[in-house]
Amino acid sequence: MLPEVILAALILLVSFQFIVTRRLGAAVFAYALQSWLLGGVAIALFADSGLIELLLFGLLIIIVKGVIIPQFLGYRTKSVLAGRRETSYYVRFPTALLLGAGLTLVGFLVATRIPFAPQLLPESVLGIAMAVFLLGLFTTTARRDAILQVVGLFAAENGLLLVGLVVAPSLSLLIEFAIVLDILIAVLVVGFLVARMHQEVASTDTSELTRLRG
Repeated sequence: MLPEVILAALILLVSFQFIVTRRLGAAVFAYALQSWLLGGVAIALFADSGLIELLLFGLLIIIVKGVIIPQFLGYRTKSVLAGRRETSYYVRFPTALLLGAGLTLVGFLVATRIPFAPQLLPESVLGIAMAVFLLGLFTTTARRDAILQVVGLFAAENGLLLVGLVVAPSLSLLIEFAIVLDILIAVLVVGFLVARMHQEVASTDTSELTRLRG
């Protein structure tokens, strides 16, 4: 169980990268790394439990969320990501870090209030999962760049999947199949919109959308 807890802690650590990074390419890489770690948790659980669905779940996470989605997002926004830094924020770094720490604490407190019988992972991992979910949502609201907002949503979804591994690991593959198609469709749409937005206003800062009003 220790390897799973360590991997979950690393997932939480990577979540703070979304808050502090200024390079858009680094944010996409961090999402890929977070997804690889999530897949690693599932595969480690398979090694402990022998549940084949956990192995399939882990491989699916790594292939789809750790490789395909980051590659596609990077390809569709290649001209935007090259050397780009986000230059404006809704929440500045010091405040964002403090809020992130507060949300992490909230995540652990919420986990203690959820009635569930631990199966393969301890309650501490549920707290990590809730914190990752909240940090992903916070990234979406705190950053002004469309790419970082999208990455924040995907990171929040990783947190929910980690919750699923804690609460109902035997249902993880079914849950993942149900959402993978929606995610792929969303990535296609988002990739197009981000590229189109950059073409129209030469920026992916969502505050620049006001320039498109006719």
